[in-house]
Amino acid sequence: MTVGPRSGLSPGGLWLDSSAPLPAARHTNTVHPHVKKLLELQKVDQEISSLTKDIDALPAEEAKRRKKLDELERVLNERRARLQKTELDSRALDKAVRGSDDEIKRLNERLNIVRNNAEYQATLFQIEAVRKDRDVTQDECLKLLEACETQKAETATAESAWSEEKKVFDAFLAEADKLRQSRAGGIAAARERRKPMTEGIPEDLLREYDGLYKTREHQAVCPVEKSYCQGCYNKITMNDTAKLLGGSAVVRCGSCQRILYLTR
Repeated sequence: MTVGPRSGLSPGGLWLDSSAPLPAARHTNTVHPHVKKLLELQKVDQEISSLTKDIDALPAEEAKRRKKLDELERVLNERRARLQKTELDSRALDKAVRGSDDEIKRLNERLNIVRNNAEYQATLFQIEAVRKDRDVTQDECLKLLEACETQKAETATAESAWSEEKKVFDAFLAEADKLRQSRAGGIAAARERRKPMTEGIPEDLLREYDGLYKTREHQAVCPVEKSYCQGCYNKITMNDTAKLLGGSAVVRCGSCQRILYLTR
């Protein structure tokens, strides 16, 4: 014997057919209207952040590259100045050597006209003294000339290093400008969309959101799943869960202070 679906009267007098499916229990939650607006605002802000992330990093990168270039330029100028001084010093010594040669020539000519032996011997001593000074000066001049060759090579190396870095730096500036121009339209459009989205949000709540957005990795408004804040993964209280279900208040995470909403 097959038993069919049971049916009968309900306590209220309504005829019930047990074969009909019972309505499913509905579990709904309402997101606070201010939080809804903040959530939409956050989506636009995240879009703007994505567009400006690389651009925002450009000033620091430019400063780092400029510092490197400035240091190479400092070294180059230092080596140029050192080379210039060495060349000037070597020319001065060379001039002194030629002056000594002229003095020795003049003294030798005097030997032919001296009147006595004492004067002759004095002139010979003077020639010898000048010659010794001349030899010392010439040695110093030769050392400076050798130093000039070394310093020319070092200066050329420094100039090459600076020149190559300057090319890299100029290329970076060009690429940075190109990036700014390519993103300018998208950033401006997103910011225009953002302007009306703040209407109706209390100023203190908007300030709170802005602060959280900057300090909480661009996630000021955060979902709650299975009673856990998805920003810091700490469990929220039953009281806060009830408020979120009712949508009666703006709820913050007790751990990370993010503004919360239920995903389902």
